[in-house]
Amino acid sequence: MEYRPVPDDHEETYRAALSYAFAPQRGPDPDRDAPDRPAGYARRGLYDVPPGTPEADLDAADLAVVCGYHDFSARIRGGFRPVGGVSAVASPPEFRRRGLVREMLSALHAELRDDGVAFAALWPFEYPFYARLGYARANDYARVDVPPSDLGPACPPAAGEFVRLAPDDWERLDAVHAEAATEALALDRTEEWWRTRVFQGWETDPFAYGWEREDGDLRGYLVYSVEDADDADGRRLSVSEFAAVDREARGHLLRFCRNHDSQVSTVRLQGRADLRLFDELDDPRAAETSVRPGPMVRLVDVPAALDSLAYPADAEGSVVLDVADDTCAWNDGRFRLTVGGGTAACEPTDADPDVSLGVGALSRLAVGSHAAPRLDALGDLTADAPALATLAAAFPPEPTFLREGF
Repeated sequence: MEYRPVPDDHEETYRAALSYAFAPQRGPDPDRDAPDRPAGYARRGLYDVPPGTPEADLDAADLAVVCGYHDFSARIRGGFRPVGGVSAVASPPEFRRRGLVREMLSALHAELRDDGVAFAALWPFEYPFYARLGYARANDYARVDVPPSDLGPACPPAAGEFVRLAPDDWERLDAVHAEAATEALALDRTEEWWRTRVFQGWETDPFAYGWEREDGDLRGYLVYSVEDADDADGRRLSVSEFAAVDREARGHLLRFCRNHDSQVSTVRLQGRADLRLFDELDDPRAAETSVRPGPMVRLVDVPAALDSLAYPADAEGSVVLDVADDTCAWNDGRFRLTVGGGTAACEPTDADPDVSLGVGALSRLAVGSHAAPRLDALGDLTADAPALATLAAAFPPEPTFLREGF
């Protein structure tokens, strides 16, 4: 097997693999156009050829399994860090159950590490599968379904103006996003990301509206589509992105949703796991709220990742981490982490360990989704009391929410 970039003339075979994996009812022949890919998207594949086969001798028919990754930056511990957004992992039926996805992703992780990318993230088709590859769930998200007429108590009196937004308005939207999306793993969006990932959809392109104050200052926006409701008893306004810089803007965005009561039977909102409307409605039971598991993350380069982070100024100490990583051999071993003055150094060591944990647990600790005491309670790490206290001080939990689909 040979891991290689997928050239343009193999695109049709690449897309056929994706079509069969993610829309099996369509079969292996794609019959619809996909949204445009950002320039930072890279196609990769594992070819069923002898290792070292020259690129000129690769044939599309030899493409066994495929994947891709987005090259983006996400907020992690005090700054935006490069992240590989792993996507489009697909294997045709004739190549399944042979360990080829593991082999391909191991090569992808090595490529990311060589390129100086220490973090990876993905949306799993199956959580146990990717947990075996070192990924761990980073955050959950909430889904709220509510009849639009029940939103009335959450809506302020009419003020300002609702405005239709288009891709050319991306800078105005980006300013709101930067102020509203302050959680760990929020992306530093590019113009191309706005145009190809926010304003384009798989079946139909979504709509975007914003709310402006009287002075024209954009304070919030939502991206949504209108679709058939699950109960076939009407239509649903499905909001994929709801961003408000303050409570006033949030109320007016809810007012925008309420104003669709003559057109849809349900409004669906998705957001952070703590998204709730119970305190704002006359009947809190009108808002059917569920919490669902979200994306997964992993460190692809333990020392580089931990070296890059910002740490609390008052956190000091040194611990030896014994990290288990079955997919990235360079992470599988012991590292001394020394924290002080807001920074840290992480180096390989042969010293006796103070902490033992898998790379998935360490990834959760690094991005802020889980604190050390929580991981200890879950049985995902073992540590003596001083080491646990050092980790707790160095890695306090943070609100974590990767809202992007990719």
